[in-house]
Amino acid sequence: MRGPCTWLAVLATAVALAAAMPVPGPLPDLNRMPLFNPSRSTTMDLDQGKPIMVHYADADTQLSGYTCKDKITLGGYSADVKFACFTDAPAQAMQFWSQMGNGILGLGPTAQKRHDNAGHPMPPPVINQMAGSQDAKEDVLTKKFAFMSRRNAAELQLGGYVPGSIQGQMRTTKSLTPKGYTVGIKSMRIGKTFDDAQELINFSPRSTQHHVPAILDTGSPCIMLPGNDESGNLQFSPYGQYQDRMQPWSKMFITVEGIDQGLEISYEDLLVEHHTFLDAAWGTSIRPCVAPVTWSVASPHWTPIVLGAVFFRSFNVLFDNARASESVPPTVGFAKQNPAYDPIGIKEDQVAGKGGDGDAVHRVYVQHDPITVTHGGVTKVGVSNPNGHQFFTQVSVGTPPQRLRVVVDTGSPLFGLFVNPKAFGDYEKGVSDVPHRRPAPLEHTRGAQAAEVRGRG
Repeated sequence: MRGPCTWLAVLATAVALAAAMPVPGPLPDLNRMPLFNPSRSTTMDLDQGKPIMVHYADADTQLSGYTCKDKITLGGYSADVKFACFTDAPAQAMQFWSQMGNGILGLGPTAQKRHDNAGHPMPPPVINQMAGSQDAKEDVLTKKFAFMSRRNAAELQLGGYVPGSIQGQMRTTKSLTPKGYTVGIKSMRIGKTFDDAQELINFSPRSTQHHVPAILDTGSPCIMLPGNDESGNLQFSPYGQYQDRMQPWSKMFITVEGIDQGLEISYEDLLVEHHTFLDAAWGTSIRPCVAPVTWSVASPHWTPIVLGAVFFRSFNVLFDNARASESVPPTVGFAKQNPAYDPIGIKEDQVAGKGGDGDAVHRVYVQHDPITVTHGGVTKVGVSNPNGHQFFTQVSVGTPPQRLRVVVDTGSPLFGLFVNPKAFGDYEKGVSDVPHRRPAPLEHTRGAQAAEVRGRG
């Protein structure tokens, strides 16, 4: 009888400590955030007749604004690009803004979402808009990129993949749909060897489909598994199977439809910090970043597996949109990382070379914040990342260029920047396509500019 009483006492203490923890600070002041400022760019074009409204399900956040167009530089390539200028968000989303840096670099395929929530046309993905542009060596950007990470480093490879970054060959398969980077997972096991490993995906005899769709999403921290039996198509919940396993395991084995070799992930590559309401009593724990999918999908559709940030620690993943269209899905490739390969550093963020198929590839530095997941409490099993997202890269926008830090997100197709609505008030232009005059400085920057002028004098 003593054990349960002790447990209840510890639990009560932990709950009291959690209740005493400080609440998040005040919402960020937009006037002090380093957001994109349209009024500072002589090449900026705004079309207020083209509003945009999008919803990000993983953050349960809706953002709205307008279609903008300006000069964008990513890696060694520059082009005039249309993108979303987000000017409005609900109060609860303001913290989301501050966590997401200056915006979102959506790298999803064109067919994923051509219109916003209100039916307005959305700008094409930034890679598609920049395709065909040339770098300083006159190399042409193609509609391909690859992405890989380590525990505290990551790299975006524009134009293909770097051969030296992988072991063996890049094995490719078609996405299940033109509307995303989705592969079919036929088997997922955890254990020490493939033969003795426990299967997490057990198909029911009544199921006519023998794969679970899996989304490749750099914007999600973990590998996320369905917490249901897929309307009876599975014998058990995959996440339930994972939770119920008591024996230690050292590897995860994944079989992807269309790939002739299994994917193997070490236990160590899945480890991250986990924080719960019991931290104050028991401290932080380090365990695999495997979580349940936190949204539901209506039958007959299947709840997908999500291959999030930790998946990219083991593989360099190729996203090939060269032949993708409304009816033709993109090609996805997987290759084991070469452990001797070092992702590019911040001081060398425009290194060019040749890719696996001979096309030019630019290696782009990606800041990787260590993954930390927070569990919401006793009843809330889902996880969230308190730092917003894990992967950030830098883009230059406008003339003169404004260097902005944006989230790298393969789960969405839209490139969008956060803009202080006041900046649009300072942005003055005439009829569309007529160059605008540069407006007066923003109010909160006048003092700094005056001081700069006095310093020169």
